[in-house]
Amino acid sequence: MNSRVLSLLVGVGLVGCGEKAQEVKDAANALEAVAQASGGLVETQKEAEKFYNDRKAKGDTVAMPYADLQKMLPSAPSDYAASGEPSGSSQSMGGFSMSQTEQTFTRPAGADGSAPTIEVGIVDFGGTQAAYGMMALPMMMNLSQEDAHHRMQTLKVDMPYTWGSEEYNKDDKSSKVTLVTRYRYVITVEVRNHGEDKSAMARSLAEEVAKRFEGK
Repeated sequence: MNSRVLSLLVGVGLVGCGEKAQEVKDAANALEAVAQASGGLVETQKEAEKFYNDRKAKGDTVAMPYADLQKMLPSAPSDYAASGEPSGSSQSMGGFSMSQTEQTFTRPAGADGSAPTIEVGIVDFGGTQAAYGMMALPMMMNLSQEDAHHRMQTLKVDMPYTWGSEEYNKDDKSSKVTLVTRYRYVITVEVRNHGEDKSAMARSLAEEVAKRFEGK
């Protein structure tokens, strides 16, 4: 069913319920936005297939070893120190292949006894297109949601083949930024125990990591 038919049906339903003409117009505009987003996703899917086919032609069909992925982790931000060695693992089964790594950075505990923490994670879905698609799809759309306790929105990132999302917990002031890049990599930065909104810092660090994958 195309967007015009959907718009007509929604409009008839609203009029039948006695809704104002402006609401009909708003509904039509919303459906048109969805239609445009769907068209953009079709183009993105074509682009993704080109990436996959180019990699396949080069024999690049599995995720990189986790030890190589660990080299993409950032250095400790100013005033932070790495909390031990980074974790890492690789999995492969049939057509499924992925690697992941994670590093935690901390600062000395504050007056409340909690230590400010940054967790950086990277996943390479190099051999698992479906899993990457499930992660990336919501970030490729213009979404936002907010209530008294949480805020969530997708991000526009000034980097080729990269999309993202941001989540903020208003109660504990924790932030999480996730970026997907080059139809393969997922970067996550979580910031906790800072006592204030550090979403901008989380985004900056996530973008720093994403830039390391340019051309890969």
